[in-house]
Amino acid sequence: MRHFLLIGIVLISLFTSCKKVDTQQQENQLKAQKQTDSVFSILTKTWNFKIPYQSSALQAELADWKAWSTFKNDLSIKPISSISAFQKKSEVLSKSSLNLFNEIPANLNRPDIKSRITVLNTHLSNLEMYISLDKIPEKKILWLIPQINSALMSLVNQMEEVVVKKSIPKEVGEAEMLKALDTLRLANPTLIENQ
Repeated sequence: MRHFLLIGIVLISLFTSCKKVDTQQQENQLKAQKQTDSVFSILTKTWNFKIPYQSSALQAELADWKAWSTFKNDLSIKPISSISAFQKKSEVLSKSSLNLFNEIPANLNRPDIKSRITVLNTHLSNLEMYISLDKIPEKKILWLIPQINSALMSLVNQMEEVVVKKSIPKEVGEAEMLKALDTLRLANPTLIENQ
């Protein structure tokens, strides 16, 4: 009789402990769902990337840069269905920003432009990394999206500046003065002899 009583107590304790584990799992699932819903609503509200206005001269300069037009198109399409859609979109944006280094137009292939593309690429890679985490840091996302817009603004402004400087006509004798100030030519006498 004692054995039946002991087995009964063990079975009752196992049954009640299983119920406690089930309720804890349900509570954890509810917390995770609330956190996911919160992150999704934050992403939906803040996922607004803005390509700044580009002058017609800059647009003409950028017309043949396929990587730029692809990047702009990728940036303009906003995911709407789920967090996984945002994760895929951030991956696409990160790859697309890496492609900006390919075939940069000759007039824009300068260190100041490349450094701004690098900053933009870094921000987009960080966004991809944060969104792919199991627990997405909301504050980092809220901070990072305006930083991406700021990097876009900086890049376009620098490209505008390059185009404007290119359109300024040179004064008489300026080309000879620039040749004389060219430190690379002065450091390599064979260049001077060849010209």
